[in-house]
Amino acid sequence: MSADRKGSRWVTAGVVVAGLLAGAASGWFWLQKGMIQGESYAGWSGNSVTGSADADPWTRARVAVAGLLALNKSQAIYFTRNTDSSGARLREDCRYRVSGGTLPARWWSVTVYAADNYLPINDDQALSFDATEVQGDAAGNWTATLAPKRPESGAWASTRKAGEFDITLRLYQPDARAQADYGSIPMPKVERLDCGDQA
Repeated sequence: MSADRKGSRWVTAGVVVAGLLAGAASGWFWLQKGMIQGESYAGWSGNSVTGSADADPWTRARVAVAGLLALNKSQAIYFTRNTDSSGARLREDCRYRVSGGTLPARWWSVTVYAADNYLPINDDQALSFDATEVQGDAAGNWTATLAPKRPESGAWASTRKAGEFDITLRLYQPDARAQADYGSIPMPKVERLDCGDQA
C-alpha cells in the first residue's frame, strides 16, 4: 500500500473520530440545558415542537432524558422555569407565591422538579398543585405556594429536599389559540416571599 493511500485512510479516520466527538459534545451540551428549552414566555420556557414529529434530535433527547411524556400539543403543552420574577434561581429554602388567572386549557398542573429533573424525594405527598386545588376568585384569579413547609391554607407544592429546583406547567387539552400562539397564554407569576430565617 502506498504512503499516499495510508495517509488518506488516516485523514478519513481522523475526520470520522472528530465528527463523533463533536456530535457527542454537542449532544451533552444540549442535554444539560434542562427539561424543555425554547422561547421564553414571561419567564417560562416552552418549545412548540415538543412532542411533535417536527422536534429536532436535541429536543427529543432532552425529553427522553428528562422523562417527560411529551404529548402532542393538542393534548398537552409544557412550560418550565427555574427562576422567580426577579430572575433569581428557585431555591428550596425560599417561599414563593405562584399566581395567575384562567388558563386556556381543560386542566392544568404545576409540578416541582429537583435539579436532576426528578421529583424531590420527600414524603409530603404534595409535589404539585392543579386547577382543582386552587381557589379562584370571581374573575378566576388564584394563588398557590411553593415552599418546604405546608402553609396554613391554600394550594401548595412542597420544595423540601428539592435544592435548586425547576417547576413545570402542563396545560392539558389547550384551546386552539393557545396551541397556535404560546404568547397568548397568560402565564402565572412566581414571586419570592422570603427565604430561610426570614420566613
